[in-house]
Amino acid sequence: MSLVEIIVAMVIIVVVFISGFLIFSSITRRISSQSAEKTISQRATDFILFLRPKLKQAIIRNIPGNFRIDFVGTETSIKFVAPYTEGKGSDLGMYGIYLDGDKIKMSFERIDASMDSYEFPSGFSGSQILVENVKKLEFSYWDGSSWQNYWDTKNQEENAKLPEKIKVFFILYGGNLEGRRIEKGFSEEIWMGQ
Repeated sequence: MSLVEIIVAMVIIVVVFISGFLIFSSITRRISSQSAEKTISQRATDFILFLRPKLKQAIIRNIPGNFRIDFVGTETSIKFVAPYTEGKGSDLGMYGIYLDGDKIKMSFERIDASMDSYEFPSGFSGSQILVENVKKLEFSYWDGSSWQNYWDTKNQEENAKLPEKIKVFFILYGGNLEGRRIEKGFSEEIWMGQ
């Protein structure tokens, strides 16, 4: 075997090795990215599957006094009253869904006969984490003709009503790939009357 043939053989081996390494690296990156995106999508699905039925069961009670039941929505939080179990005769609870740092949290307080008011507390107490690694959370409220950033039935004295639909938009992240954080945005419109 001549020196030229040896050099050509070595070049071929190096090219094959580098090609194999690049293919393996590409496959590994794709698998890592798909795994992170799948995990993010599952967390988003779990959150929507929790939020949708709770919001659809939200109630208001337009009566004067301490036992009025309201719905208060801002761009980054929602406070509402809904049954906390399914079926007839379920007890009611006050829910607060909001962004705290990089976590979507839920505040919950059971409504019972010993309460002297159904007014929402000013903050969020007794919170538990619903979703972690959240970059952004936004709510908006459809009034039948346009999207609103706020919805407060306390300001609707005579004809208090829930929004026709609520849009929730959020961005989740999970892991890094080649120095870049993997992020994915989700948007869901929840029709309140259906």
